[in-house]
Amino acid sequence: MKSGSGFAGIWFLLYILLFLIIIFSGDVAFIYLSQRCFDTPIWECLTEDSEDVEEKNTVEAKGSFSYKNYGINLYLTIPLEGGAVTGRFEGDCSGSIKANYDGKEGGVISGDGRGSCALVLPASGSFSGTVNQQTKTVPISGSGNAAGISGEGSLTLSF
Repeated sequence: MKSGSGFAGIWFLLYILLFLIIIFSGDVAFIYLSQRCFDTPIWECLTEDSEDVEEKNTVEAKGSFSYKNYGINLYLTIPLEGGAVTGRFEGDCSGSIKANYDGKEGGVISGDGRGSCALVLPASGSFSGTVNQQTKTVPISGSGNAAGISGEGSLTLSF
């Protein structure tokens, strides 16, 4: 009988465990950077100073969406004069949204969202619609996918 042969199996399992931890960490890092940086190069995104500039005359539009057995709540902070729109989605999946609004009554809003479901499954989507300042509604249509499930739909946010 060889001495130490029982430890070879334990070392092999430890290497497999370490490999899985590295893969999991890489996946979580990818999702985080994808959600935070969108299309900005990673180094620029990580080194830029984030200034919390309070926009004047902004509103927060809210709405909910469900597809099959999954649901999310959507929040968009819209500058009524137009410009960059920020937001987030929460629920079975969560993440951030970046969009643009042209500032006109009944004007166009469009953007993308990125995030994750169950921490490790990437989720993404895109949408477009209009902002109706008089009725305080934002009807949008979009599509998204997560965990191999794709869907399309529409909803109306209100502010």
